[in-house]
Amino acid sequence: MSFRLLKKKFDRRTFLKALSLVGAAFIPGKAAAIGDYRNDKNIPENYVQNRDTPGFHIRSANPFLGVNIDEWGLSVSGLVEKPVGLGYEDLFGFKTTSQISRLKCVECWSAKAEWEGFRMEELLKEVNPKPEAKYVKFDSADSYYEVFPLEELLRPRVLFVLRMNGAPLSREHGYPLRLIVPFKYGYKNIKYITRIQFTDSPGRNYWSNYGPYSVDGTIQPGIDHPLDYGKKPLPINGGEVFHPFDKRPS
Repeated sequence: MSFRLLKKKFDRRTFLKALSLVGAAFIPGKAAAIGDYRNDKNIPENYVQNRDTPGFHIRSANPFLGVNIDEWGLSVSGLVEKPVGLGYEDLFGFKTTSQISRLKCVECWSAKAEWEGFRMEELLKEVNPKPEAKYVKFDSADSYYEVFPLEELLRPRVLFVLRMNGAPLSREHGYPLRLIVPFKYGYKNIKYITRIQFTDSPGRNYWSNYGPYSVDGTIQPGIDHPLDYGKKPLPINGGEVFHPFDKRPS
């Protein structure tokens, strides 16, 4: 793994690693301090919040101002041999790849984009999970959380995303780091990731605790309304969504 900004990486990484080693939960705590607008209709205009924008709708469970990269760090800990803290620049030291995949929302619409980032294998090489680590829990800067079996995150086309459509992720779409799991509904594709924990138990996710959605979130057979097809209904088979006008991965 090579890094572009070694000095900055060392300073920030050492700091975050020290915190992760003592089990500090400073990042979720900081997120919890964000104003809670979940049941407030008077959300400030400058907050990241649900918006039906052309081409790709924006969904965010807990409206907030977005991530200040000067205060952001990624803690990777739990059942691993080498817990680490990573800065934004560190993430670009991983081997990156790109793919075009469709995000299918549980609200029935879908949209596709070109996503660029790194695979789970890159992170595993960095932290070396212990044999009993079977699940992975994610926390985000807006107090959202998700959980996956580790084996699901190792499937092809699961991607930790840094760039979208040739540009850095926007704050609305998950800056600085989000997950794309194309065979899961959109709510499983957690944004603004701040902490990753390897565990031996599955746990629950945000929407199974606060809403009607399952922990699993696998896309089911049914009808999709792709935004790039005028929202005209099209049948889907379940799993990753491909429409007749989508290019299939080689």
